Amino acid sequence: MDVVRICRAGVERGRDQGFDLIILDTGGRLHIDNELMDELVAVKAAVSPHEVLLVADAMTGQDAVTMAGQFDQKVGVTGVILTKVEGDARGGAVLSIRAATGKPIKFLGVGEKLDALEPFHPDRMASRILGMGDVLSLIEKAQESITREQAEEAQKRLTSNTFTLEDFRTQLGQMSRMGSFEQILGMLPGGQKLKHAMEGDKPEREIGRVVAVIDSMTPRERRDHTIINGSRKKRIARGSGTTVQDVNRLIKQFLSAKKLAKAMTGAGGRRQLAQLMRSM
Repeated sequence: MDVVRICRAGVERGRDQGFDLIILDTGGRLHIDNELMDELVAVKAAVSPHEVLLVADAMTGQDAVTMAGQFDQKVGVTGVILTKVEGDARGGAVLSIRAATGKPIKFLGVGEKLDALEPFHPDRMASRILGMGDVLSLIEKAQESITREQAEEAQKRLTSNTFTLEDFRTQLGQMSRMGSFEQILGMLPGGQKLKHAMEGDKPEREIGRVVAVIDSMTPRERRDHTIINGSRKKRIARGSGTTVQDVNRLIKQFLSAKKLAKAMTGAGGRRQLAQLMRSM
């Protein structure tokens, strides 16, 4: 296979069809494989790319630093994309790679989906490394998942005490669209400690169970949880493939979330929130 010819033809076709962006993915290559590295040098000479981005795995630690240095020396990279940052407790590889290559970190990979590639912000990464969270990124994710109208409507229902299980289900869905629970925790101040404390637990699985229970309720039950008696709980449990204990736990979680949200939005919210957190 003539890789250089294929890359050159791909770039020419992209230009002929009027594309603004052409990405050449050279696939996984080891810096110790001289033949594949020479191939990259030839591809670069043939197509003269505007950017040469190295995709490095944050989980490989110092190995990623060695690889980055070798690639930059042989090919000449213009920037780095660091992946699997969501699984790296501190993200310190960012500092090491930057020091080894002198080239900027341009993007971070924080998951497996297409939208899990985000621009790199040095100040936010520094905050994560210091264990202070990344609240700005969390706010941006919330803005992408929740419209202003939805947020205002949710706040109105919370403060007027009309928040229902249907609203609770909607909130869980919006939170799921913001990313994995681990990602969200990693953006909160002190979230890394909480993540380690929850090691082994699967919050996404629990959220799926909660949604299944709510979906098994009638519209009237979702609007008014007080009518859910023993026989209704048995029917809901059968319909959702769960147990009556799971239904009881959901109602308790719903009431706690409702109380917590009201404390955060009501008068004297900080004091009420502190009291509630202590009791929980």
